[in-house]
Amino acid sequence: MRRQAIGAVTVVLVLAGAAPALAGPGEDVLRPGERLAPGQALLAPGGVHTLVVQPDGALGLYALDAPARWSTGRGVAGSTLSTDDSGDVRLVAPDGTLVWSTGTGGSAGTLRVLDDGDVVVTGPDDTVVWSSGTAQPPSTLVGPARLTGDDVLASPDGRHTLLVVPGAGVQLQGPDGSVRWAPQVATAPQPAAATAAPAGAPQPGTPAAAVALELRADGNLVAVDEDGDRVWRSRTAGLGATSLEVDDDGTLVLRDDAGEAVWSSGAPIGPSTLAPGGELAPGASLGSPSGHLGVAVRDGALVATWDGEEVWTSGRVGAALARLQPDGDLVLLDDAGAPVWSAATAGHDGARLVLEEAAVLLVSPRGEVLWQVAVPADRVPVGVPAVGCAQVDGPVPEADTVRTRSGIRVHACLAEAVDAMVEAARADGVVLGGGGWRSTDQQVALRRAHCGPTDHDVYDKPASACSPSTARPGSSRHERGLAIDVTSGGRTVGAGSAAYAWLVEHAGAYGLENLPGEPWHWSVDGS
Repeated sequence: MRRQAIGAVTVVLVLAGAAPALAGPGEDVLRPGERLAPGQALLAPGGVHTLVVQPDGALGLYALDAPARWSTGRGVAGSTLSTDDSGDVRLVAPDGTLVWSTGTGGSAGTLRVLDDGDVVVTGPDDTVVWSSGTAQPPSTLVGPARLTGDDVLASPDGRHTLLVVPGAGVQLQGPDGSVRWAPQVATAPQPAAATAAPAGAPQPGTPAAAVALELRADGNLVAVDEDGDRVWRSRTAGLGATSLEVDDDGTLVLRDDAGEAVWSSGAPIGPSTLAPGGELAPGASLGSPSGHLGVAVRDGALVATWDGEEVWTSGRVGAALARLQPDGDLVLLDDAGAPVWSAATAGHDGARLVLEEAAVLLVSPRGEVLWQVAVPADRVPVGVPAVGCAQVDGPVPEADTVRTRSGIRVHACLAEAVDAMVEAARADGVVLGGGGWRSTDQQVALRRAHCGPTDHDVYDKPASACSPSTARPGSSRHERGLAIDVTSGGRTVGAGSAAYAWLVEHAGAYGLENLPGEPWHWSVDGS
């Protein structure tokens, strides 16, 4: 028996067969007539991705040391997965009820787990007849090779992509779609005075678009235009570069056979968190998930920057490094190790420094925001502050939330806006409070109380059929930390209250919208 632990899931690959036949140990395919019992799995040839029949009866795809990348959804404990003789892949409950299917009956197909993370059903001629759509683009281009409009490289974590954008050319894009790097191509030459530019040619003084990148046999990385003419080069010919890769920190790197970097696009995104006891020395940096916001020690100060421009500084105090003390205080130390600046947050053992999209937060283990630096609104392009919240597309653990100064627990991306709104309301004589994030278990409990005791009531009833209306588990903005049930004076806000009137007039300025019919419920998208 072979065991492989993936997160909280233990995958068991059984050597013995049964009728219908079990897939062989370590296999990547489930052939017609074969099945997987609960706890059994298919393993991609490279060993990175595993497709497992989970104890709860759902089918889940996992990467090593990563959460589930794909799932069939709510399952029935004890379900088995099989490929029938017609090629349909079926997840069937113990009582014979069909839980899920690929709908590929008649294909004579085989279920396969591929190294790129895609799960597919292929016919006898290897044609893909069904796909989970979870394929990850490669992160490395091995030369000599060419990257064109049909190709994409992505960092291993999937947050950065190198591609050719129609009309814009080669771009390395960050998590929010911002351009992290592009080849600095030459401008189109000026035509002679008596010569008109050919139709469709670049206008004088405009960049010639790079429609492909070529990693050539001599180790040079070259961008070419649609005529095949070189418009940019890395100048690494003869330095031994054999591969081009996109790294998780947002850099594009040329490496030789030994793995040594011979060229880099630069401007990497640093880690977004400084753990207790961690240090930030000159030359190192922290970065928000998109890379817009950065924190570093330079010129004797702790500095926060937005797109490279300073937005906050501790002042030039002769700092040699920043340290997050185990007691929760963020301090700057000089060359002799003496403190020269402090955030004055001692007494909160285990606090961590976190960079969100537009704020630096020092957060206690309980989630309280102890200290923060917010990027001034006039320095942030419209829409950018919401990038962090826009990326939250499912329930989050409590560790991803913070308790704001006003006592409301929300996702960290929303904390600054909530505090600003509560303070503004207080200045107008309106005292706001409320409940924000809740766990999925809490959402399930609410559904049982509001919708009914059965699994059908909890998971399948529409929200409007519950009293009061309550979102299905997994879909509530509360589970994402992106919604607040607002109170005022200890009571739920009602439609005729002064608090509701204030929210209607002002909450939109803080990124919150009301759910029609529920005057107390305000979220980032009104749902």
